[in-house]
Amino acid sequence: MGKYDDIIDLPHHESTKYPKMPALDRAAQFLPFAALTGFDAAIRETTRLSEERAELGENRYDP
Repeated sequence: MGKYDDIIDLPHHESTKYPKMPALDRAAQFLPFAALTGFDAAIRETTRLSEERAELGENRYDP
C-alpha cells in the first residue's frame, strides 16, 4: 500500500467563496517576475566570446 493511497482518489478542493481564475490571469501574475536578472546579457556575452576563433599559423600546434 502506497503512502497516499487513502487520499489519491479524493476530489480536488475548489473554493465556494471565490470563482476560479482564468489561466491567462494566473499566468499574468508571474510575468513581472525576473529571477535571473542579467542572465540574457551574460549569455550574449558568452556567445560573443565563444564565436571568436583563434587562427593558428602553420608553425604553431596546440593539442
